[in-house]
Amino acid sequence: MTGYGEARERLGDVLCRVELRSVNNRHFKLSLRCPDGFLQFENEMEHLLRETISRGSVSMAIRFDRSANSQAPRINPAAVADYWQQIQKICADLSVAPPELSTLLTLPGVLDDGAFDATTAQQMWPVVERTIRAAAVHMGEFRRREGASMADELLAQCAAIACQVDQITTMAPQVIHEYRDKLLQRVNELVKDLDTRLSPSDVLREVAIHSDRCDITEEITRLRSHLSQFQKLLDDKASQGRKLDFMCQELFREVNTIGSKSNHVGVAHAAVEAKVCVERMREIVQNVE
Repeated sequence: MTGYGEARERLGDVLCRVELRSVNNRHFKLSLRCPDGFLQFENEMEHLLRETISRGSVSMAIRFDRSANSQAPRINPAAVADYWQQIQKICADLSVAPPELSTLLTLPGVLDDGAFDATTAQQMWPVVERTIRAAAVHMGEFRRREGASMADELLAQCAAIACQVDQITTMAPQVIHEYRDKLLQRVNELVKDLDTRLSPSDVLREVAIHSDRCDITEEITRLRSHLSQFQKLLDDKASQGRKLDFMCQELFREVNTIGSKSNHVGVAHAAVEAKVCVERMREIVQNVE
């Protein structure tokens, strides 16, 4: 499911900001952007998010802003000197002019603002943890609103399928009657010029075979049961995305079987409409946690 959450907390002259974004994914996947010093807490961050998110690709960005009164970042002279020596050697080998010294300020380790080292990260971790939890709560509210909208659409599709099932149930008995009438008509046309009589038992036997082959009673029963189970899963308080995905597969299987077995135009059209509804449900369920 898609979602967005943001939270902030200040500690002294440092403002911690956590931004969360989630997109659809069958599994949980975390993409983290934060100062290097906080990478030691990556497992803890993932555990915090898994408390509220079980499926989805989550991007988390952790940033720190210092107030205007805070101490300005310090330049690391040793790092600058080491970079400069390496650059001069490379430029000499390539016979090119060295770049301006100011370009070195963007290289890793040159500027030390005190917020990126491991020691400072350990001191600030409680603040970061609280901010992550707050951002996760915010994103959870966003996802719940989206989930409610998706549930309404899924229920509407279930109702549409149930309507098609009712039509199929009404038309199902007509399949045998129409087949019997067509069979009698064709046979009578074939034997009308012949000196022969058609035995009623022969017709009954053929109709019985066709009736058994085209019987969709079990498929209709299972389809109604799957629809009922699907709606119960939607009402469950816990996330049931994987089960809903499985139920969509079962719904499609039963509808497809009905369309294949029934030798009736009306039933076939109703089965096609039901399959369209199931496909819409499958697209939605792919985004459900």
